[in-house]
Amino acid sequence: MVVKLIFINTLTLIRILGTIILVPVYRRYGGLAVGIVSLFCYFTDSIDGILARKLHASTFFGALFDGLADKLFTIINFIVLFLITPYAIIPIIFEILTMLVLFIKYQKNLNVKSNIIGKSKIWVLAISLVITFLISDINNIPFLPINFKDFIGSINPNTLYIVLLLPAIIMEFLTFSSYLMELFNPKQKLLINNGNKNNNVSKFKGTFWENFKNIWLNPDYYEQHKNDNYLRKITKVTKESK
Repeated sequence: MVVKLIFINTLTLIRILGTIILVPVYRRYGGLAVGIVSLFCYFTDSIDGILARKLHASTFFGALFDGLADKLFTIINFIVLFLITPYAIIPIIFEILTMLVLFIKYQKNLNVKSNIIGKSKIWVLAISLVITFLISDINNIPFLPINFKDFIGSINPNTLYIVLLLPAIIMEFLTFSSYLMELFNPKQKLLINNGNKNNNVSKFKGTFWENFKNIWLNPDYYEQHKNDNYLRKITKVTKESK
């Protein structure tokens, strides 16, 4: 099990490493290289969750850092893209607003798990970002026909980039709107306030490190409590160590 956890979490760390190198890679090698790095990192994102579920190695630690790595990688991607087109600021703003709404939901003990729109967004962003980076450096892609390169080069850059980024902008807006509606949804508040007995988090009676391992690195504990709405109760358990 330890080997499984290390391997799966390494895939998440690859995206964190990718986040660190995106800017220097773009400065040195251009949009084509960034597009390739992004494609590889998004590929690791698609398989680490599948492997975690298939190998029964999902943990709160992995879920937390997987989400953080996704958010950080996406924002840095758009920041790099901002060096190419100012339209990249639009999805950056929506991404930050979405994170703010999720933080408020967390503070209110509301469910902060991704909804169907949020889960779909990552695929749209991945495709939109990779294609935009490749198009920005199209002359350095050797296997494309000259006529196609000339056609892309003849399009007004403002028109080209707003069309390429439009799917990402739409998905960012829809994701932000859906989370905002959930925040003010009285039915969700009633569900959270009433709760259910299964949301109670059992206490551990051990040292801080023992509790940390059981809660954050134990796949069985994750499976038992992954749908709990009161997420802060999970983090509080480790603070009750003797």
